[in-house]
Amino acid sequence: MIKAGDRSRAKDWGNYTAIKVARLRKPIRCLSQDKGKALFNPVITKLQWDIPPSKDKHEFWFHYWITWSDISDKERYGQYGPMLGEKALLELLKNAIRQDFFSNRFLADLSKAISLKLSKERRVAVLKP
Repeated sequence: MIKAGDRSRAKDWGNYTAIKVARLRKPIRCLSQDKGKALFNPVITKLQWDIPPSKDKHEFWFHYWITWSDISDKERYGQYGPMLGEKALLELLKNAIRQDFFSNRFLADLSKAISLKLSKERRVAVLKP
């Protein structure tokens, strides 16, 4: 499992340091039709690149570890992008916000987008007979 301060290299992108890691309080218990029981442990990691790959910096990494209890009890890094439910995504985002992953500008823009969405839904609900 990745920890703040870990250094590594991403193939084709270069070296980075994990600055902060947001994780769930406990892994999600899952059941795969093909492999059986699993513990799914998604995280968001804020990275600092030695040389950022773009002006946007690619600094937020959504990844996961998984333990297949019917195959082995060894935790492994997930190879592909994680699929998250709303509950897990919300917990990760709250954790990341508490750790100051995001700029105030980003949070203000996100808040505005959420407020606009909710106010539109309230207007629609009031208009429905």
